[in-house]
Amino acid sequence: MKKAIATFVILALGTSTINAQDDVGVRFGLKLSPNMGFVKPETKTIKSNGAGLGYTFGLMLELPIGGTGNYRFATGLNLNNIKGKWKEDYEYVASASPTDPVLVKELETDVALQYIELPLTVKLMTNEIGYMRYFAVVGAGNAFNVKAKSDQVVAQVDGTRADGKPIVSTFNELEDESIQDDIAMYKASLIVGAGFEYNFSGNTALMVGVTYNNGFTNILDTDGDKAKAHYLELSVGVFF
Repeated sequence: MKKAIATFVILALGTSTINAQDDVGVRFGLKLSPNMGFVKPETKTIKSNGAGLGYTFGLMLELPIGGTGNYRFATGLNLNNIKGKWKEDYEYVASASPTDPVLVKELETDVALQYIELPLTVKLMTNEIGYMRYFAVVGAGNAFNVKAKSDQVVAQVDGTRADGKPIVSTFNELEDESIQDDIAMYKASLIVGAGFEYNFSGNTALMVGVTYNNGFTNILDTDGDKAKAHYLELSVGVFF
């Protein structure tokens, strides 16, 4: 997280030099982006269990590439909240008796993950058509986990049968349980999106876009389990 903030500060401090070489100028803005997130497991022990609603808000920063204003390096500093759900089939027995049948219960987990994110993207813009400019964006997301909580069902294990099956007396529902130790600190992703900007006056413009954030690193820091987090977001922002 410290590296992400340091990188952002260096970029911001360097804008005066870039602006001197390019009449288009550097832009700052704020955005708010509701998202729909889901977790895609990549091991047989856990399965996806639907999507959850989250949100992102933060600062946008754009640095011009060339003198036309059609190409920009777009970054920022975001607080990214995403949700996901997964489930697993849990095998257990009710007693130590060797004749006791093996039972299966589906355990569900709903997670809420919070990240500090530094996107590094390239923004390709059309010329102004009336008051509108359309754009496409592609690049990489770099996110650092700062909080992870879950609502989950866990087994109350009272021992182990001779064949290794856990003996379970009951199942408990836990809410807002911290699972940060089970979540990887760093998450990398591919960012692709498109949208438009409406110019009000001078440098003030409204931005609306749709972005897909495709995670490609494991978000779990547990033995043997692997899953990736993805989300689709609708971004609304204002450049000043």
